[in-house]
Amino acid sequence: MSRYLVWTLIEPSHFILYTAVLGVVLWPLRAGRWCRGACVLLIVALGLLPTAWALTRPLEQRFGFPPKLDRVDGVIVLAGAEVGRLSSVFGEPQLDEHGDRLTTFLMLAHRFPNARLVHSGDTPRDSHSAVAREVLLGAGVDPARIVFEDRSRNTCESAPAVRDLVAPRAGERWLLVTSAVHMPRSMACFRAAGWEVTPYPADFSRGPEAFHFGLVDNLADLDEAVHEWAGLVFYRIAGYTAELFPAPSGAHCATAVC
Repeated sequence: MSRYLVWTLIEPSHFILYTAVLGVVLWPLRAGRWCRGACVLLIVALGLLPTAWALTRPLEQRFGFPPKLDRVDGVIVLAGAEVGRLSSVFGEPQLDEHGDRLTTFLMLAHRFPNARLVHSGDTPRDSHSAVAREVLLGAGVDPARIVFEDRSRNTCESAPAVRDLVAPRAGERWLLVTSAVHMPRSMACFRAAGWEVTPYPADFSRGPEAFHFGLVDNLADLDEAVHEWAGLVFYRIAGYTAELFPAPSGAHCATAVC
């Protein structure tokens, strides 16, 4: 059983479904009443109260935008926005809710025409690289400027894979583009690979407003935030990273929570 399937089964939002089903199956029993009560409490605590906001905001605000960008030698975008299955079905590249990763990458590619470009990450299931190639080259990016790193299967594999692929020289400035909620884990991985890239977060999901009465949105954000926090803990325990919750360094602190 893959780790993706395991995570799908234990996503926090799914416990609402589990308690609801048990509440129906065990309807006449006291345990059934407890499960139905737990289901209501979970809906309120996870879907209506600002639980998702409280878990998401520290991740998204950890790294801000660089205060000054006068020279950029390269831009890296991490895979995750591409939907390979639907792209195959419809014959056109399809992106999910994290599509801002690629639009931000395209914006930076246009803003810094001399910067080298890298798209990193792939999975056999979603064919991220193939979909990203269609989107980026279709948007007019010069194929000579961009390379697709398609061997890494997770964030901490991407960091050394990209480093070895582009061989950055001392003093070069490379931007790292990924979802804001994913940036802390990404920075921990790149630092563990001995490469201090400059974070350029994209795809923010939470603003300063704590309350958002959208049950589905709240549960989706909750699942993603818990996934990132769990990833930070797992990577640190497994020895993939040297920091549990990496902090901005030097110039990055101007627009981040330091």
